[in-house]
Amino acid sequence: MAITAAALGSLLTTQADYNYYIQQQMYWSNKYEANMAKLEEQVKYETKWESAMDDATNVDKTCKIGNKTWKEKDVVLSDSEARRYADAKVTKYDAELSLELADLDIEYDTMKTMYDTLVQELSAQKDAEKTLVGTCAQDTGLLNQ
Repeated sequence: MAITAAALGSLLTTQADYNYYIQQQMYWSNKYEANMAKLEEQVKYETKWESAMDDATNVDKTCKIGNKTWKEKDVVLSDSEARRYADAKVTKYDAELSLELADLDIEYDTMKTMYDTLVQELSAQKDAEKTLVGTCAQDTGLLNQ
């Protein structure tokens, strides 16, 4: 009877840990997904910003934003002018934010992966402990089968 109680106590502890890790898994997964959406948006803006930079340094392109002409064909903007043009053309691109989001992506992915692994391990442990509780209870005559 004592062995059954100890096995059941261990199972309940494992179940509590499992429930906690499931919550953490969902938390980090949601953070990862939300960050990924922001990062993908910044990557899209970065691509447009780089395209604007290329246009500003290409002699075959005219660069306009609205009614303002930044450069005509056969002209190449200096690097600083090209950056100002690209910044004006793609106002939503933020290089610092993009780097920060990339760092967070690594952190959130690491945490998500860790909790995914812990949930898998505890799931296997929980199944083994359920079997042990069933065996112990059966051996003591508590289960009628």
